[in-house]
Amino acid sequence: MKRPFHVVEIAPPPGTGRTLPRREFLRLLGLATGGLAAVAAAPAGAVAPAGAANPFPDGIKSGDPRPRRATIWTRIAAPSADPVDVVWSVAEDAGMSNVVRGGTVQALAEHGHSITVKVQGLDPDRWYHYRFEVAGTPSVTGRLRTAPGEASSPARLRYAFASCQQRTKSFYVAHRAIAEEGVDFLLHLGDYVYVSDGGTITLDDYRSVWRTFHSNPLLQDMHAQVPLVAVWDDGEFYNGVDRTGDPVRLAAARRAWFEAMPVPANDEDRTYRSLRWGTLAEMFLLDTRQYRDPAIPSNSSFAGLIDAKDTLLPPCDQMFAPGRTTLGQAQRSWLKKGLAARAATWPIIASSYDMSPWKFEDRDTPALREQDPGLQRNGGLYVSNEAWDDYQWERRKLMKFIARRGVPNVLVSSAHTHFYRASEIMPDFDDPTSPVTAHEFNTGSLTADPDPREIAPEDLLHTAEAIFMGANAPYMKHVDLLNQGYAVVDVTPEEAICEFRVIDTYDESAQPRTFGRFRVRAGVPGIEKLPDPA
Repeated sequence: MKRPFHVVEIAPPPGTGRTLPRREFLRLLGLATGGLAAVAAAPAGAVAPAGAANPFPDGIKSGDPRPRRATIWTRIAAPSADPVDVVWSVAEDAGMSNVVRGGTVQALAEHGHSITVKVQGLDPDRWYHYRFEVAGTPSVTGRLRTAPGEASSPARLRYAFASCQQRTKSFYVAHRAIAEEGVDFLLHLGDYVYVSDGGTITLDDYRSVWRTFHSNPLLQDMHAQVPLVAVWDDGEFYNGVDRTGDPVRLAAARRAWFEAMPVPANDEDRTYRSLRWGTLAEMFLLDTRQYRDPAIPSNSSFAGLIDAKDTLLPPCDQMFAPGRTTLGQAQRSWLKKGLAARAATWPIIASSYDMSPWKFEDRDTPALREQDPGLQRNGGLYVSNEAWDDYQWERRKLMKFIARRGVPNVLVSSAHTHFYRASEIMPDFDDPTSPVTAHEFNTGSLTADPDPREIAPEDLLHTAEAIFMGANAPYMKHVDLLNQGYAVVDVTPEEAICEFRVIDTYDESAQPRTFGRFRVRAGVPGIEKLPDPA
């Protein structure tokens, strides 16, 4: 699925200070492309004439920061199927006066007139500004980030992570808050869009959903300011997607995702990849959907009210079956190889859904096992939640590998549940002697679906939180069933601090507050809960 774009790129020649005045850049670009007079004649910061259509209805995005490159993206509103010449430029300054890279690319109808440009030849560990132009009309100016060099020792990585941005009666105020966090990038863990299970089938259907979601102005403002690192979940396909889905529909959904994200497509439609932040951190971005075995359906309920999975009864006894996978063998081998390399102090696993156990009832406690040595291992009444609990053989295998290889400081950033959780992970979470091998922080949703206060009183939700804390002790350190928002992680050589930001998504003027702070010290397994800010 590589894109056969016609690209012309202009870069400053050696010995010129690595920048070009914008006028010179446009003059050289005009010579290289045989024209573009309208673009060359447009002054910096030109705007579309009154009443003119916006050529960039979906906004702009940058993403996947690497030491000497990054990716920029937009979509052109084209009135016909004809190709559209688009000028892109990257500069050192917000006024776009000192251009360091730029060129033209054709937006083609076969790609929905979206364009993804891999900008190369940049300096490591710095911010740049970029924009696009069509026929003299510029987009807004955005920011892109390059990562530190792989051999460098950066003092800090600061990133936000989030997911689940439905279009409901709630507002995208969490997005505005993320734009003000001063993060190096946003890790979006999927459910960026929500398609119709029965109505989003064809490529045009999927493109239409993406364009609807992209129309939100607060979303566009955030993307212009904050680089994006993205994976998908099931909202981009349909509920419960796995490897057994209709191949034509899956191909349409994958193609629409690549057309809409600042992630260069590849021949394998592969999204799992890693990003290095010098010797400080390496992020392993997982695809938990494309290769996975089907989820295990619910077979019980909790208190007669909520769907649940009882591992004593079929089919949920298969949650422990050897060989069941959410990663697939190739991706699992890739992840284990990357973890074993120990290229950075902090390995960070980005999983679209939660990795740690989540039970209503624990039926494998030390006291119960002492009474019955033949008790079902890790048995219990589990939350009906598509997640790693359905693939316990693979989770145990991965955690045993981390323990055996002595891979320290493993963090997990996850989402999907719409609830905040902080949990320690070990090979056997019902064995008190099992070592802590990873530390997971699961973020809430960016919008409400629906407002939890319409489902149950707050005191009942807090009662449920207490039940979860008891059934998942001692590894679960925090659970919040009420709030929406996102999380922010600060990583230094000495520690990683995760803060849960919550925000009232039904208040257009809402500001975030911190409701959960946690620390993991380098070389010290375990999550330490810190006091919230006063």
